[in-house]
Amino acid sequence: MPDNEVALVTGASRGIGRAIAMTLAEAGMRVIGTATSASGAEAISAALQSTAGGGRGAVLNVTDGASIDALVGDLEASNELPTVLVNNAAVTRDTLLLRMKPDDWDAVIATNLTGVFRLTKACLKRMLKERRGR
Repeated sequence: MPDNEVALVTGASRGIGRAIAMTLAEAGMRVIGTATSASGAEAISAALQSTAGGGRGAVLNVTDGASIDALVGDLEASNELPTVLVNNAAVTRDTLLLRMKPDDWDAVIATNLTGVFRLTKACLKRMLKERRGR
């Protein structure tokens, strides 16, 4: 794995996101794993410390543009902008369509689609620049 590879994994506090974050870090990649709470981010930091690549947890609400901007600004300031992005954060509001409330629909769309769009767009310029520099 090339030096200075940084992976940003959203929804890394449990389940599939945690497994992805740990696998990348064990392979030697520095991982920034996100959670929606400070305690979740701290747990991610603790788990990543024992891996070859290391990394840390960070708080991120993918439905909030200001939260995305703050995280990307923090990553830029610490020279940790990602070269790999795993948009894993997601929510479900499973029910019959006739029973689904508009707020539930909005939460699914905001997290699973709009959040992916915003975060990818925020990271993409650096990722393309890195790709061209190889």
